[in-house]
Amino acid sequence: MQCPLPNGYALLMIDTTDQGFVYNPKTQPESAIAEQEDAVAGVKVLQVAGRYILGGSDSRSFQRSEKQSEQIDSYFLLDTQIGRQTKFPSYEALRANAQELGITANLERISSVYYRYRFTWFEVFAGLLLLLPPLVSVLVLLRWTLRLRKQVEKSALAPG
Repeated sequence: MQCPLPNGYALLMIDTTDQGFVYNPKTQPESAIAEQEDAVAGVKVLQVAGRYILGGSDSRSFQRSEKQSEQIDSYFLLDTQIGRQTKFPSYEALRANAQELGITANLERISSVYYRYRFTWFEVFAGLLLLLPPLVSVLVLLRWTLRLRKQVEKSALAPG
């Protein structure tokens, strides 16, 4: 599952919704996502704050059992304008650095961020184009049916 983020980056989750990748689609090869300066793997918690992406990741997330799936061993602050990340050993260190930038750290599960940004304006527009014509057609048919009934009732009640 993939979704664009508002700062040009993207979020990708494969086979699970509790961890994923944050990356710049412009700098990645088409066939795979490589962890590099502007990409982070094993992301568990995330926050998009303007040009910055804050998060926590687990470097061994694919090696852990489900019971250990909540573990986060490092935090990061990714500046999307320059494509650089800064790593932090603790949440407190991340929070302090974010506060210097005027950001209040409020990390959420990666799945919450995914569902917030999943649908773009184009997808909403396409969905409306798909649903509105049949809905309008049903309403027109219903109105026509009700008018026809009224005419039949009037003609049945008329003397003569």
